This record gives sequence, C-alpha cells and structure tokens, in this order.
Amino acid sequence: MSSTRKNGSVVDSENPLVSIGKGIHILKPADTTKRDIPEESQPNVILIFGWMMARLPHILKYVKTYNEIYPAATIVVIQSDSRAFWQSKNTRKANLAPAVEALEALGCLPPPARKTIANGSSIEPLYVKPAPRILVHAFSNGGCFELTTLSNILAERYPQSSYPTTNLPPTALVLDSCPGNGGLAESKLAFTEAIRNPIIAWLFRVMLTITHYTYLIFNYFFKTKHIFIVMQGVLNRPTLLPWLSKATPRLYVYSKGDRMIPHTEVEAHATRAREAGFETRMELFESSSHVAHARTDPTRYWGAVKALWATALAESRSGSS
Repeated sequence: MSSTRKNGSVVDSENPLVSIGKGIHILKPADTTKRDIPEESQPNVILIFGWMMARLPHILKYVKTYNEIYPAATIVVIQSDSRAFWQSKNTRKANLAPAVEALEALGCLPPPARKTIANGSSIEPLYVKPAPRILVHAFSNGGCFELTTLSNILAERYPQSSYPTTNLPPTALVLDSCPGNGGLAESKLAFTEAIRNPIIAWLFRVMLTITHYTYLIFNYFFKTKHIFIVMQGVLNRPTLLPWLSKATPRLYVYSKGDRMIPHTEVEAHATRAREAGFETRMELFESSSHVAHARTDPTRYWGAVKALWATALAESRSGSS
C-alpha cells in the first residue's frame, strides 16, 4: 500500500478518504494549482450515496474520477448498509449525524437561529444564507434510501426559509440504476449478491420471501405505502435537499441489461418527475449490468455527468443575470 505526505500528514494514495463516521467518508479538495476548470465553475461539494453493501474500493473509482474532473470539490461519501431498511427512524438519523455535521462545517447548512452565550444573553448569527454548488450522485435503491433519509433529516431540522430563493447556485442530481419498485425478485438479487456461501444465500432468500409477504400484508391492513414507493415520492419532492429545486437538472443513468432494477421502472419514475416539472434527461445503456454503466462505457458515462453539470452551471448564470 502506497502513501504520500501532504501538509505534514501521511495520506493513503489508494484510499485518500478520511472516515468521519461509520460508512461516511470525506475527501478534501485536491491540492493543485493547475485546474482545467475555474474553481467557480466546479461544485463546492459532491455527495455520493453508494449502492447497498458496496465495498469502498468500488465507490473509490467514482471518487477518484470526480476528483480528477472537479479537483476543487469536497467529496462526501455515504455508504448504504442493508440494515438501514429495518432500523428505526432515530437510528437512521444517528447514523447520518456525521454527514450532517460535515455539511454544517462546510457551510452548506445554516447555523442555529439564536445562541445563548455564557452570561445568559443571546446573539443572532451574522451569516449569508448558505448557497453551495452541489452535485448529488446516488446509486441504486440503497443510495436513494440514504439520500431520502438525509432529505427528511434536513427538512425537519432546517426550515426552507433558511435558504435563498433567488440567484440560486448550480445544483445537479445523478440517479444511477435507480429508483426501482423493490419487487421480491429484484430484492433477492440486491440483498444476496455479495453473499458467497450458497447455503447462507438460500436462507437469506427464504427470509426475504417471508419478510416481503409479511410486509405486504401489513401494508394492506394498515393502509401504509411500501417503503420504496415512499422513497420514490421523496425523490420527486421539489426540495429533495434544501439546495435543490425543480429547476435542478437530473440525470437518470440506467440499462436494459439491469436485472436488479428494470429500465421500465426507472423510466416510469422519470416520467412522473418530468410531468411534475423537473428538468429531466435520460442516458439509457443497452447491456450494462446494475451500477456498471461507468465501467462499460466510461467516456459516455462521465460525458453525460459533465454535460449535466455544464447545464446546471449555464442555467444558474442565466437565472442570475
């Protein structure tokens, strides 16, 4: 394992990420003076929500490419754990607390409206409403679930009035291999793909089948919505994250060869988004497998991402002129 020295500390060149919580990592901007794109034309922050049970080395491939394209951006990685689907709301909030703290430290979130100091007096914060340039990239239903969990946390904690409504900075959203409806066959593939022991995989599939039908019965009698249907609704919320809006261009990257999330389900969600007024574009691959589009055709994949950000940048500039 190789390492380099930066600012007096040793940095692992194979994994430059710094862990700030369980499954949450951060990469500070690259220390370089030679940049092909001016800093003001790059995202301040890139949020990456990995697919369920994705190993960090796999996510790192996307991190390193983003770091090459937009070296001025701070990259925050949030991994997806299958246990999150069964955890309580409070547990999920606690899991994402380090990510919220990182966004606060980066100046992406407003400070408390009023703070009491030592003598009992209170002071009002002096700050400009946060308006970061943010690119969000979510993979599969696992990444979407973490994204919508963060969405709910921020919606509860910070009123939308804390953010600017005019002269909005550029923001963009990439949805890779998602969202899907979470059918039984697809769920079995998603939850057992990483299990190498065939006996354990079989037992897990049996457990998933029982859980799936129990959940459907529960939904029927208690008139509740399936967890992935709720997730899809949140993804089409205008303020999915407080910096985003319907004007935020979003890119769906998906494939006819995806066995986990059928392309028709992705297209159905994109159609609803478009009908709701979201700026939507599609990048359909023919044969790439689940979350493997960048590996199949990296030039096309990253070209679509860069075109998306260029659109966000151009629209932001035209809106503020």
